[in-house]
Amino acid sequence: MSTRTIRRQRRHSPQRDKVVHVNRYRRWRFERWEIVCEHYRSLPRQLAFDFYV
Repeated sequence: MSTRTIRRQRRHSPQRDKVVHVNRYRRWRFERWEIVCEHYRSLPRQLAFDFYV
């Protein structure tokens, strides 16, 4: 009998529209500078807080 590793498939989240424009910028990452190109991203997933309870 052979032993096989069974991988779980990732659950894909529903596609979200990329509506927020992001300009090109430089950032420090992994102890070096890198350039992030101009791109679009989706809206942030923001938690809703209800302070008036």
